[in-house]
Amino acid sequence: MDTTILGRTGLTVSVMGLGCGGHSRLGLATGKTEQDAIAVVRRALDLGVNFIDTAEAYGTEPVVGKALAGTPRENVVLSTKAGPRKDGKPATAAEMRERVHGCLARLGTDFVDVFHLHGVSYDDYPHAEAELLPVLEELRAEGKIRFLGITEAFGSDTAHRMLVRALEDDHWDVIMAGFNVLNQSARERLFVTTRERGVG
Repeated sequence: MDTTILGRTGLTVSVMGLGCGGHSRLGLATGKTEQDAIAVVRRALDLGVNFIDTAEAYGTEPVVGKALAGTPRENVVLSTKAGPRKDGKPATAAEMRERVHGCLARLGTDFVDVFHLHGVSYDDYPHAEAELLPVLEELRAEGKIRFLGITEAFGSDTAHRMLVRALEDDHWDVIMAGFNVLNQSARERLFVTTRERGVG
């Protein structure tokens, strides 16, 4: 498996990662068993995949945690996410702290390599930056998070307006952007800046 460096994080990651969301959710959403899902994660590791991305919303953190039990923590770059809203309202700093601890507990780890604010809309970004970023920075100082990331709500923000703004602020070590055959606008709108600033 080829590897690359994840921007300014300095983390060595496999060029192909294992996403644990999507329509399948490691097969759990399509009738597969927990043991099947665990087998998928372990097979990915056997094939040289070391970047595993999950999220609170996917419901796959517990399975990932079980699959990684016994694997040396330094062998895996673990990424998870939680959204800027809780029960339809903007999350408070205290709620976000509690949710990060919940993610860690479900994953069975003391820290996560990358923690993203998940699916942040353009309108929610000011709250995310003002209220949630400070607590994430505190958690980073406490060793619970190594690097900070943010992901967009691509379905409603196909022009990447939120990520353009987030990159201007330069708080985030890693981003996740929508990029597909039909919409490759991130190439011009985002990737020039990510390369300049070393954002993964």
